[in-house]
Amino acid sequence: MASRGEVDEVAVGELELYAENTSELYNQKKSILANIQRRIKNGTYNHALAPKLWQYWVDAAAKRYQKEFGTPGHPIFNLATREKVARDLADRYRSGQE
Repeated sequence: MASRGEVDEVAVGELELYAENTSELYNQKKSILANIQRRIKNGTYNHALAPKLWQYWVDAAAKRYQKEFGTPGHPIFNLATREKVARDLADRYRSGQE
């Protein structure tokens, strides 16, 4: 695991894959996408705030992953890694690469 402040690029890919392929997280993702689409339509979308919205979904995925594969007291994904995933998702869904 990377230190607290370093982004672990391997973990970024792992967390993204897990989040995208976990059916229990799908409804939350749909809600986020609907929220973003509504904001774009209304002209109130602010891309600088989009990673914060995705962060909720990423944190939920990290928590599920930790519960399923982790060791208590030893987090798998640090904050920097989770924030990188959220930024990547915001950028990807902004450009329409769903």
